[in-house]
Amino acid sequence: MRSSVDAQKIEKLMEALGREACGSGCIYFTGGASALLIGWRSSTVDIDIYLDPERQGFFKQFQKSNKN
Repeated sequence: MRSSVDAQKIEKLMEALGREACGSGCIYFTGGASALLIGWRSSTVDIDIYLDPERQGFFKQFQKSNKN
């Protein structure tokens, strides 16, 4: 079972994504993550995001550089 995600975890993700960014673009939070950030709920089970533009290989590289 996955642990729940709260606003603090989303903020940490935002910081990590910002560190990895190498150009301009937008990151959109969708689903439960957006509801959490708006204040409609206190947690969610995952963070759905959409990158515009999505750099090829970004998620694979991001995963490698942010393993804990």
